Amino acid sequence: MRRPVHIAGRGLLCAGGDSPEAVAAALWDGTCSPGRRRLGEREFPYFALPLAETDWLARAEQAVRCTAAQLGPLAAETPLFIASSSFQIGHFEQRGAPFELPAASASFSHQLGDWMGLNGPRYSFSNACIAGFSALDAARSLIAGGLLDEAVVLGVELANHSTLAGFAAMELLSRSACRPFDAGRDGLVLGEAVAAVRLSAAPARWRIAGLRTGLDGYSTTGPDPAGGPIASAAVDCLQEAKITAADIDLVKLQAAGSPGTDLAEANALRRVFAQRMPPLLSLKSAIGHTLGASGIAELVALLACLDAEHIPATAGFSRVDPEIALFPMVDRSNAHIERALLNLIGFGGGLASLIVERSR
Repeated sequence: MRRPVHIAGRGLLCAGGDSPEAVAAALWDGTCSPGRRRLGEREFPYFALPLAETDWLARAEQAVRCTAAQLGPLAAETPLFIASSSFQIGHFEQRGAPFELPAASASFSHQLGDWMGLNGPRYSFSNACIAGFSALDAARSLIAGGLLDEAVVLGVELANHSTLAGFAAMELLSRSACRPFDAGRDGLVLGEAVAAVRLSAAPARWRIAGLRTGLDGYSTTGPDPAGGPIASAAVDCLQEAKITAADIDLVKLQAAGSPGTDLAEANALRRVFAQRMPPLLSLKSAIGHTLGASGIAELVALLACLDAEHIPATAGFSRVDPEIALFPMVDRSNAHIERALLNLIGFGGGLASLIVERSR
């Protein structure tokens, strides 16, 4: 049994706004900009949530409740699939030793469910930047197979020192701005997000046409520069959706301003689309790279843009890199998009491609 799986509800809180519509409007207007976070003697741009609360756990509860309220009424027994790279490490940092790991990370999933009014099964996914699509894949597979009728997928990434320090120690962060595919790109800009989708077997405006995850074993810190594994994941996704590359109207890039990963993604796109490249869009330069939450946050933001037929320009891009020889959208568009491909490329080799299409 393979039932269609639809995206029946959406919620989002990120630096760009406190709802999908608010974020889409900010992206369209080009008003998203990062603040700064200090790490020792250094400062980095950072896209923080627009919340004044300083207690980490209270702030997390406020963000989750805000996002959950946007999904509409939920049956208490609805299963919850959670994606995060850091879970509640910020709470542990603020509270101090002793740190109750690893059991405490699992306990946070129960706390998240309680805040959302859900007492059903809770599943946690933490495989770096593709965690959101991994959680989405698990939930939609159970719905498609007739084992569930509805599920909620929640992406949570909240500020903590450990994540920022780790990326800074590896020299992966930009000190100025995220520049996707740009000749002057010099690293990532991190951010926070809480995002959720309600998946359902019942018809809704958008459905998941294809979703494939994969692994690039080239390196623990970066993908194969030729882009072969990234292209393979996208091709597998197209095959599941039973469409061709020519049927894709827009690609939401991973492109986070990483010198190596941006190049690998560009080479993969050439393998998949050849001379028929669709419009390319990156959102990370406008809302930050939200790591484990990025898949769900960017999916929700993109669908809000597509619903409004307000596709924003890619922030941070100004100069074509001759080695990449591709460029993301630099002008806003009112194009009607039927199908979009979304890419995720994760630290440690994780890959994921998702195709969403309007229901007929």
